[in-house]
Amino acid sequence: MMNILNFLLFLRFAAYGATKRSVVHLTKSLQAELQMQDVKNVMVHNLSPGMVTTDLLMSGANTKQAKFFINVLAEPAEVVAEYLVPNIRSIPTKGSMKPTYIRFLTGLKAYSQIFSRLAFGARRNRYVLEE
Repeated sequence: MMNILNFLLFLRFAAYGATKRSVVHLTKSLQAELQMQDVKNVMVHNLSPGMVTTDLLMSGANTKQAKFFINVLAEPAEVVAEYLVPNIRSIPTKGSMKPTYIRFLTGLKAYSQIFSRLAFGARRNRYVLEE
């Protein structure tokens, strides 16, 4: 199901979606290489804000599917930052060599918001008018 969601979210944004996924792979690979080299003073973390209402995202709000997902899943930068910044600041800087992957929009959260929309009409027309 997540593959279908990813496909719909990034329809017409193939390069964008590919680069986002590649960042996850790159950070995991870099961390593995650091561990293999026994590097103990460098840690690679990953931060995933999800869908943020940026100009780029909003410029793609011209199809029924795009409008649906933007209204249901996107959040303003301030809302995302309110969650992410304290989580970033709580990453231990000494003693812990565990990489951190901080996600604002998790799969469970996305599915829950989609369900709420389909079942109850939640989040309709939040950012763009839907037909």
